[in-house]
Amino acid sequence: MVRLMSGSEVVDGCRLWRGRTNGHYGDITPGGRKGKRTSTHRLMWLLVHGPIPSGQRVCHSCDNRLCIEITHLFLGTQRENIQDAVSKGRLAGRRVKAKLTPFDVLAIRASSGVSQRELGRRYGVDPVTIWHVIHRVNWKHI
Repeated sequence: MVRLMSGSEVVDGCRLWRGRTNGHYGDITPGGRKGKRTSTHRLMWLLVHGPIPSGQRVCHSCDNRLCIEITHLFLGTQRENIQDAVSKGRLAGRRVKAKLTPFDVLAIRASSGVSQRELGRRYGVDPVTIWHVIHRVNWKHI
């Protein structure tokens, strides 16, 4: 908790993480170098409320991905999180379009020895998307 608080600052009511990010959210390794990396807002929830139930996400009522203010965080499903974003007009006008093709998916799955970060750079997607492809969370039909 001390690292989270000392690595953040209050701006306009949000407690913003000022350390490392994964490109979208605050990113921290709670156990030091050998620990597992996690998002700062998820860690804050864990420290204050305990485990995050399966199927739940830690969402931001303030819509600031770097915010770790516990009063701005709430649990919801992915669907509820998207509905919240739509109701606030955050997704208005966006068209969801797959960046990857079936050929890309097969190539990604055949790329042993290449890091997910590198594959993400090659295909212009987040490394988490690569993980989802490799582990068949997305593109199950291929």
